[in-house]
Amino acid sequence: MFRYLVLFIFVLGIPSLSPDPNEEISKPFLRVFPTYRPEECEDWAIMPFVCKRCLWEGKRYAQEIRFFEDGPYRTHGCYTDAKGFEILGEK
Repeated sequence: MFRYLVLFIFVLGIPSLSPDPNEEISKPFLRVFPTYRPEECEDWAIMPFVCKRCLWEGKRYAQEIRFFEDGPYRTHGCYTDAKGFEILGEK
């Protein structure tokens, strides 16, 4: 009887072990870029208008990168040491 109980619990647990294809495959990665002048945003920022807006608000341009099986997904926003990462437009 005990063997059947263990087997039943094991079979119920198997679907939870299979990964969801839309599920993240690692922890998010936060890239924070140092910016000192608006001209620098044009040189290296993927989204220069986001970089300039962060700079005008006294923050630094940042990207949160989440990794999925179908590729990385980037969220652009601003970063401060006090508040952390904020998506542009959210207050």
